[in-house]
Amino acid sequence: MIRGATATDYTAYAKLFRELAIAEPTPSYERWASELARGTLVADRDGRVEGYVDFYALSEAGHIRNLVVSPEARNSGVGAELMRAAADRLREGGIFEWHLSVKQDNTAAIRLYEKLGFEVEHRSTVFRMPWSIAGALPSEPAIASEVSPGDDDDLERELDMLSGRVAMTRRRNATLIQLRDASCAAAGFAAYDTGSGASPFRVARPQLIGTLLAALRPHATGPHIQIVMEDCPACTRVLVEAGAELRLELLHYRGRLA
Repeated sequence: MIRGATATDYTAYAKLFRELAIAEPTPSYERWASELARGTLVADRDGRVEGYVDFYALSEAGHIRNLVVSPEARNSGVGAELMRAAADRLREGGIFEWHLSVKQDNTAAIRLYEKLGFEVEHRSTVFRMPWSIAGALPSEPAIASEVSPGDDDDLERELDMLSGRVAMTRRRNATLIQLRDASCAAAGFAAYDTGSGASPFRVARPQLIGTLLAALRPHATGPHIQIVMEDCPACTRVLVEAGAELRLELLHYRGRLA
């Protein structure tokens, strides 16, 4: 049975979340109960949660945050059931496009998503690097400032982000920093917090990587930073050459909910 999650599903959710094997810490019970549960469906088999799908809507698009199936229930169709149920909920809310991210080596999930009609939109790379090498990265003049809600549409349009993406990052209490060039055009954006690092990290060109990192540095509390570099192969090469540790490669998929 696919049903809506409740606060009492937290123990099962937290156990399944660890199956993702990502650096991000397991969300707290408080965040689960107040925010995440209402956007989550679970596969319940005789009182046992065998998987969940966590999703939300951004403007006119839906996004699958996580799909997780327990090891015991894999290859049984649970993942497909959860995805179809999430699609139905999104359609009911007037959403007819959805997006998701998946590890590049997760062949089973990729096979499922492509059967559901998803196509690759872009790639992103997760890096971990010491702040000590940030000064050696390319840098060019730009104006750095915190992001106000009035900046959101402009940033999303000029940096090719989904509508509503900036507002979503604001909800997680991240520090939002933007770069503007001499003509005041958007040149970079990062949402930074000490738990997940800078995610997303977007710059208009590789020469602005060091500039955006310098703007984030005053908010750092440790010797390292994690960066989720989106849709910039040239930026990825720059970070690798500088000695940043490549930790994860992701594919971003887009599909229609016809």
